[in-house]
Amino acid sequence: MNDGYNKSSTHGVSWRWLLPARLDEEGLGQSVLYAMIAGVLALIFLSLGTAFFNPTNLVSVLQQTPEFALLSLAMGLSMVSGGIDLSIIAVANLAGIFAARLMTSEAVLAALGQDVAIGLACLVALAVGVCAGLLNGIVIVRFGIPPLLTTLGSMMVFAGLGTGLTGGAGITGMPAAYVDAVSSNVFGLIPASFCLVLVIFVGVSFFVNNSVFGKSLFLYGENKVAALFGGLRLESTILISYTICGALASLAGLVMLARFNSMKVGFGDSFQLEAILVAVLAGMDPDGGRGRLLNILPTVLLLQCVENAFTIASLSPFAKKMIWGALLLAFMALNFFFRRMVVRHLTALAVKRQKAPLGAEGSPLGG
Repeated sequence: MNDGYNKSSTHGVSWRWLLPARLDEEGLGQSVLYAMIAGVLALIFLSLGTAFFNPTNLVSVLQQTPEFALLSLAMGLSMVSGGIDLSIIAVANLAGIFAARLMTSEAVLAALGQDVAIGLACLVALAVGVCAGLLNGIVIVRFGIPPLLTTLGSMMVFAGLGTGLTGGAGITGMPAAYVDAVSSNVFGLIPASFCLVLVIFVGVSFFVNNSVFGKSLFLYGENKVAALFGGLRLESTILISYTICGALASLAGLVMLARFNSMKVGFGDSFQLEAILVAVLAGMDPDGGRGRLLNILPTVLLLQCVENAFTIASLSPFAKKMIWGALLLAFMALNFFFRRMVVRHLTALAVKRQKAPLGAEGSPLGG
């Protein structure tokens, strides 16, 4: 039996009625997502052939993915609880600015040495992200301010702080050792930054799916009243989730710092709406309680492939936005259509089960 889609041989009855409709909907949503990915890649292959599908270009796609993937993961995680984090770009910029200041400070380099200064800069950047995420969580749980308004306000605070620290100018000239380490390739093929992102995705997804924290987060997103009466520690759950979002955003800032060899307020602004787009395409429900975080990575790769194909085909940026919007609408429409089919099917099975005569073991007889 696999994922509730096969039929049990017992009494010849489909056992899909045993599963909540939500699980079937998620399975169908995932099937739609991967069918869409296969269709888009097939279309790119037919249109561009080896101009796109060659080792050099595919490695380029992977190199451009890490910061986008980390920001999308943070956005998806915030959506699990029915919230949203609009501050992730500002947090990434602020963390990158603190790291850049330390890495380019002659006093710090002279006192600690380059390697220690780089390590300290990375730790400070992570601390900035953790503190920023924790601040968002505290405001949400202590003052009851909706996540949308909380993170919108903190976004402006963090952006203003970054502007004050830099005067609006960029910080350039990162140590070559840092840039080379983040930009290096494993086995001369796969970018090290992408390998790190892959490990983070698997780790965060496993933690959320197999921990009390993750189960509490999904239940809170799906039914806040049930979570409250279930005796769950909701405040700590929200605090942890937004703290993780801040940490992921700071990691994205460190990757951007290495890739651009500079940092300033406003880097990656375009990722804000794109991260929301990715999270929804990956099946994260904006109302909370539904979605699989691991689906975000292939969705990011899909959009990165589409963008790269646009560049090769010399298409207008306006065409890119139009096609991305069309992908989002098509995915949501297909998901809505299939969800209605699943709900109707499961409802019909439930009614049939209620009307069917019961056997000795209380199971419906016949098909």
